[in-house]
Amino acid sequence: MNIGSLTGKSIELFKALHRHKISISCIQETKWMGAKVKEIDGFKLRYSGVKRTTYGVGILVKRDLVEQVVEVKCKSNLIMSIKLVVGSKILNVVNVYALQVGLDEEIKRLF
Repeated sequence: MNIGSLTGKSIELFKALHRHKISISCIQETKWMGAKVKEIDGFKLRYSGVKRTTYGVGILVKRDLVEQVVEVKCKSNLIMSIKLVVGSKILNVVNVYALQVGLDEEIKRLF
């Protein structure tokens, strides 16, 4: 889900997640700085961002699944992953935000 910025849109986002019964969601363009964890409206948000004006990714996990998260990796403000153990299954969730608009072809190729 590319949200364009979490600032001012979190209520709308969480209403949609609850309405559609979504337990895990990857979000892009959070535009929040740092690699942090926040609890918001029944979800735990792990996010990574460098600048308030560009990029940033996050993964939302519903409260009832938070204890199953065994690993979190933030490679950059464009790539992060979590690993969950649910019963006897291992679930890897990877969030990759591939930039396209306004970048040189060389930058896209390197990504």
